[in-house]
Amino acid sequence: MAVRVGVDVGGTFTKAVAFETGAASVLAEAIVPTTHDHPHGVAAGVVDVVTRLASEVGAERVELVTHSTTQAVNALLEGDVATVGMIGLGRAPDLRKARRRTVEPRIELSEGRMLAMVPAFLDVTNGLDHATAAATIERLRAGGAEAIAVAEAFAPDDLTNEAMLADAAAAAGLPVTTSAELTGLYGLELRAVTAALNASILPIATRTAEVVGEGVAAAGVTSPVMVMRGDGGATDLHGFRRAPARTLYSGPAASVAGALRSGRIDDGVIVEVGGTSTNVAAIRRGRPALSYVQVASHATAIRALDVRVLGVAGGSMLRSRRGRVYGVGPRSAHIAGLPYACFLAADDFAGATTELIAPRADDPGDYLVVRLADGRRVALTNTCAANALGIVQPGDYAAGDREAALAAFTVAGRALRLTGEEVARRMVQASTQAVGDLVAAVARDHHLERPVIVAVGGGAGALGRAVASAMGLDIVVPPKAEVISAIGDALSLVRAERERTFSTPTPVDTQRLIAEVEAEAIAAGASAAGLDVRVEHNAERGAVRVTVTGAVGLSSGAVPGRQPATPADATAAAGERGYRDVVAVGQFWLATRPGRAPRVAVLDRYADVVVDVGGEAFEAGSADLGPVIDRHTRRVGPMTIAPDAWIVSGARFLQVPAPDLAAIADTVTALTADGATPTVIIGRE
Repeated sequence: MAVRVGVDVGGTFTKAVAFETGAASVLAEAIVPTTHDHPHGVAAGVVDVVTRLASEVGAERVELVTHSTTQAVNALLEGDVATVGMIGLGRAPDLRKARRRTVEPRIELSEGRMLAMVPAFLDVTNGLDHATAAATIERLRAGGAEAIAVAEAFAPDDLTNEAMLADAAAAAGLPVTTSAELTGLYGLELRAVTAALNASILPIATRTAEVVGEGVAAAGVTSPVMVMRGDGGATDLHGFRRAPARTLYSGPAASVAGALRSGRIDDGVIVEVGGTSTNVAAIRRGRPALSYVQVASHATAIRALDVRVLGVAGGSMLRSRRGRVYGVGPRSAHIAGLPYACFLAADDFAGATTELIAPRADDPGDYLVVRLADGRRVALTNTCAANALGIVQPGDYAAGDREAALAAFTVAGRALRLTGEEVARRMVQASTQAVGDLVAAVARDHHLERPVIVAVGGGAGALGRAVASAMGLDIVVPPKAEVISAIGDALSLVRAERERTFSTPTPVDTQRLIAEVEAEAIAAGASAAGLDVRVEHNAERGAVRVTVTGAVGLSSGAVPGRQPATPADATAAAGERGYRDVVAVGQFWLATRPGRAPRVAVLDRYADVVVDVGGEAFEAGSADLGPVIDRHTRRVGPMTIAPDAWIVSGARFLQVPAPDLAAIADTVTALTADGATPTVIIGRE
């Protein structure tokens, strides 16, 4: 059976699973320390675990590889970004305003780190020519620009100038981002900042995509590679190269995706307890909450899961000042390079003492560790404290040796003049207070009264259970909680979203925007037959937001990178079922076979059959559907069995429940708002 590989790049470990979709089970796992210091960065770890799994389950069985990434967020936080040539465009009489909102803002990446920019502002009142565009790009390159960002007022309405500069940058070999390709909103400064941030991480994203793509291919895996997005969707490597900013918070998104696939969650809070940090996200009515990504003090047009991050987790170390328990973390045992006390044996602590250290050169020297008789240092972590107190349950990934944990805390207790259990209790109390406050804030912000805590990650059974107990909330620790993010990656959905500002949105405007987003989702690999379209109107901002989600195809094979069928492919596929007449209808193929028992088949863009029914197909409005419905209605004794009805238009394949003429007419009216002519199919399977 086919296998999907999911890879989660965490701050401490890179974890991967090989998931057999048919059996819905994990076949194999691979875990390596995250390769922060490798010349290829975290991409090296991704290649490593994929290679291991491909060798174990067979590279030929792998149909899809999806990984989450910390690359984008780490690059911004650490300042590992390119110098951006920022081009602002404006027209009279608003030149001063346009300049102020495009090339003048100083963009903060993190505390003390600013984005390096080389600015250029162009007056395009009388238009822009190719020579000026090329000269501007060359001037910015000479000034040190390594990537280009372009922003023009009202660009969502007219892409001409931004596109011309993008072409000039591409011709000069520089990566480029235009503001309108990331968002259709009008806010000029918002678009400019978003474009600049995305452009700044284009070079590192390109390198990562190349390393991962080449490494996966070298492992013998020929299937496509996807990258998890921060909004819970996924994109192929081409999409990652173009818009790496969309992968901000893709790691937490993967954990939420994995948790959602583990069972039904109505109102809940996902608490992902890693080794270094804990991520908290809300689930309301079965769907994750999303918000706009904030980078330092700057709002962006990038949407991602509303995830709150705290530097307290399963591996966080105990701190002491003036002979008292001072706090926990943020330094973790993993980053300090120390083993957990609870994963040793009780006898190891005979003759042990305590010591205050600074795990890293820039850390305070108040982290309390145990020094064994043989000279080794051992960390006291939240996971150790939870084991010592009996919070961890058998079978939890965090389960260690309770006697060893108690022995270690007893050593610490002698230094702090407390019992070992009291030291562990105070440590857990400090950590649960910090995480619990975050859980309460998330629940309050999203109007969740008594949410269930869904604890995932390696520390789910330790700190996760402690938080739920302290707050008096029910808790679920899903199977394979320690690799739930990798499972979320493996079972990723494609998600595409766009916003556009309209003074007064018409049905035609909305339908056109829907068609654009559907096309983006299908191009990324979503199965056209299973798209979920949601439209939101924000009257205050005059904005329309369209979100399309869809599963990456399994039976249809509609995976990223697969080429759409040619007319010859569609004709051949239809011919295998006895059809000769094949025509393109939107992003589908329609095959018909007339006669006394007419039949209709619809094939998707990859020439995989969506339906094959006995029935008839008509362009909307070309025939009276009443007699057609009657022809395909069956009467069995006193029972009347009506046929089914489907409507094909653009990227949409819709089944109308019961062939009600009014329902068909209403659906056709909505679909024809953008000028398309839908096809109606009446029949039965």
